[in-house]
Amino acid sequence: MTGMRRMGLVLGLGLGLADCERDEGWVCSDGESLDLFERRIAPLLSGERQTTCNECHLAGVDLGIYGKGDPCTTMACMVESGIVDLETPDDSLVLDWILRAEPASELITDDVIRAEHDAVLEWIRYNAECGAEVCAPVENPCGPPPSGSCDVPVSSSGSGRKPWDDPGDCRDATLEAGFGALVYSWRGRCFPCHFDSHVGEPLDAPRWIVDGECNLGALQSMRNVVELGLLDAQNPANSLLLLKPLAVDAGGVEHGGHDKFAGVEDSAYQDFLAWIERWAQCQAATSGP
Repeated sequence: MTGMRRMGLVLGLGLGLADCERDEGWVCSDGESLDLFERRIAPLLSGERQTTCNECHLAGVDLGIYGKGDPCTTMACMVESGIVDLETPDDSLVLDWILRAEPASELITDDVIRAEHDAVLEWIRYNAECGAEVCAPVENPCGPPPSGSCDVPVSSSGSGRKPWDDPGDCRDATLEAGFGALVYSWRGRCFPCHFDSHVGEPLDAPRWIVDGECNLGALQSMRNVVELGLLDAQNPANSLLLLKPLAVDAGGVEHGGHDKFAGVEDSAYQDFLAWIERWAQCQAATSGP
């Protein structure tokens, strides 16, 4: 039986659609927490299904790296990584990943996707309500960096432009992959001032670059760039993400971190611009007339 078929059967039968309608009259106890985790969450994190879940639901982010063997450590790692928000559980990033599934098998139906979403949502809501009662604080819950982590790349001015096989659509996964290839891959130019791991001066430098696991770091960094208003959908070349690092005598604006792009012919500038233009095209396409 293939991994795809196993996933369809596990989600369709193991999680069960009836479970998604279960009343949330929880008892905050170790037994309730363990039962919920083993019944609804552990199957999603099992090594047997990591690759399949990644292919169908998470657009390049391996959910299995957050599975730490027990409910408390697993949840603490997801919170630390920023994919779960216990303050507003329904807004957790992992839920968006699940709902935008584009499965490659007819076995993964809308009902199956909804069942997986509801299972994870129930578990997050349970932890938001009961986590403090059933879990002791976990120090360093994610442990050492996962195998998917990547070092900050050397991004010298002599580096050529980065490759990206653009499928030409406006799916979230496409824009995220493009950002990872054309922007995040140049983050060495911005080290360390704009990294979220940097402590100290300059205090006013926006920490838009999220360090850590490559795919997740790129996704969260892209969201930061959008939320900080560093992009200009009407005129991509006027985006602050381009103008701040660009030398003033080449048309840039003053930047406390000195010049990062010597001129518009710089490969990093060209890659940044190419991604911003793709992003802007998609904003226009989704906004409509």
